[in-house]
Amino acid sequence: MHITRIELENVKSHRHATFEFQRGTTAIMGANGAGKTTIIEAVAWTLFDLLDYKKDDFARRGSKNKGIARVTFQSDLDEREYTVYRDTGTGYYVYDPQLKIRIAEKKEEVTRFLRQHLGVEAGTDLEALFRRAIGVP
Repeated sequence: MHITRIELENVKSHRHATFEFQRGTTAIMGANGAGKTTIIEAVAWTLFDLLDYKKDDFARRGSKNKGIARVTFQSDLDEREYTVYRDTGTGYYVYDPQLKIRIAEKKEEVTRFLRQHLGVEAGTDLEALFRRAIGVP
């Protein structure tokens, strides 16, 4: 799996931000408080169901809108791009931009889809996988 794009709306310090990624090693740099950790947290929450605090705290302070994270990736399974959408309300789904439809909705379906495209067995603890691979405390 190769993450190609992360979009954040009303998430912590990001009113609206888009980050594009090429293949290879990526360094995320910026001043303290710029939102570097938030980018990693968005990946953890959207793809691995890991958020170490209440999702309401993930939303931008003072915003009346929900926080939204979109993580787009190219799958090694079929070499296609998919976008996983998650918000601080109840929205959670996988969108196929080629077919222009949602192909998985609700946590159980999204998790099943992600396990398949991450290449991990059913029942794999995605949160533990993220923590071991990334090492975010």
